[in-house]
Amino acid sequence: MKDAIKRRPGIKIGAFCAMALILTGCMGQDPVDSLHHSLEKAAESEKPFQEEQNTLKELEAKENQLYDMKLNMDDYKKIVALSNKALENVSKREEHLKLENDSMKKSETEFEEAKTSAEHIKEKDIKEKADAAANHMEKRYTSYGTMYKEYKKALELNKKLYMQLKDKDLTRDDLDQQIDKVNASYEKILKYSGEFNEQTEKYNKAREDLYDAAGYRVKKS
Repeated sequence: MKDAIKRRPGIKIGAFCAMALILTGCMGQDPVDSLHHSLEKAAESEKPFQEEQNTLKELEAKENQLYDMKLNMDDYKKIVALSNKALENVSKREEHLKLENDSMKKSETEFEEAKTSAEHIKEKDIKEKADAAANHMEKRYTSYGTMYKEYKKALELNKKLYMQLKDKDLTRDDLDQQIDKVNASYEKILKYSGEFNEQTEKYNKAREDLYDAAGYRVKKS
């Protein structure tokens, strides 16, 4: 083959680790309490997302092993067997990608409640920090949505490639063109993953600033 297909980059989700909270002050402020509760529910909703990330990485690694093999285009039976394995791999990734996306959608729903609570915060400093956190989180969800759509596209391109490999009349030019399309799609995924990671890190910092201002002392476990 011309090139190996690039594996999907890992997505950092460190913002949503488990937390043990020691509450100090400001506990009588219902909007702040509600905001905190919704933020932690959003974090809890993303646990399946983290699990699916690990599964997807494992499946991608298996797919890369197929691409590492030096295939003789004359060995048709071997090509068909490997293509079928790769197609099974794609189907599994489609299933886990859907579960991953469902988790993010649930998290986004929980976060909408956090935004509603933030609108009722009267303390200017806390309100500003809540708005800043919400801004980064919204951008984070947008980045994920774009990345999700591109990853679905990449899987469709993968499927077409594996089906082409089973065609005895496949030309080298057609094969190379399809590999280029797949690699181009994964390049976009890499870009969107970087944007997602950047917004995750910014949200991390904004959430810490918010919790500090609201009187929550956070101890990560």
